[in-house]
Amino acid sequence: MGFVLPGEPVAVEEEAMPVAGVYASRDGYLRSMVIGSVVFDKYKKVLQVKILTKRGMSIKQGSIVEGLVLNVTEDVALVKIYGVDSNRVEAFGLLHISQLSTEYVTDIYEYVKPSDIIKARVLNSTPPYLLSIKEPTMGVILAHCSFCGNSLYLHTSGTLVCKACGRQEKRRVAVGYLYALR
Repeated sequence: MGFVLPGEPVAVEEEAMPVAGVYASRDGYLRSMVIGSVVFDKYKKVLQVKILTKRGMSIKQGSIVEGLVLNVTEDVALVKIYGVDSNRVEAFGLLHISQLSTEYVTDIYEYVKPSDIIKARVLNSTPPYLLSIKEPTMGVILAHCSFCGNSLYLHTSGTLVCKACGRQEKRRVAVGYLYALR
């Protein structure tokens, strides 16, 4: 086990003592408190999660960031942030299902999918950064086909279409999406 998200089980209480970035939950699991990598010292029987984000970056609450969606679960998307206000950075953000739209969302996959590039607003100033794409100018700025991997083009109907295989997909498209069908 390497890379983990907050709340994700990393071990059971009998295996190790929690140290930095780990807590013991009521159900007997040791869970991650941060986004990071698991480090287990088998001689001392201690477990820690080292934070993968750097401190002192220029990401502040209210900043607009661009990032790559790495992973999507049923209620959270993990985003690797690579740009903030036209500056290059390296950080991780979480996009919760409640921050996708002003309306009730039942399926996160209709809004973002892995390999999408998104523009989002930062809601807090400490890692892991919480992101929102509720605003009309925020959302997916480049998406790839789930079937063949080619770039998707924005159709006038608002759906995204793959020129290679003809597949149509739905996303939360930002104003200024990169490719449009003409």
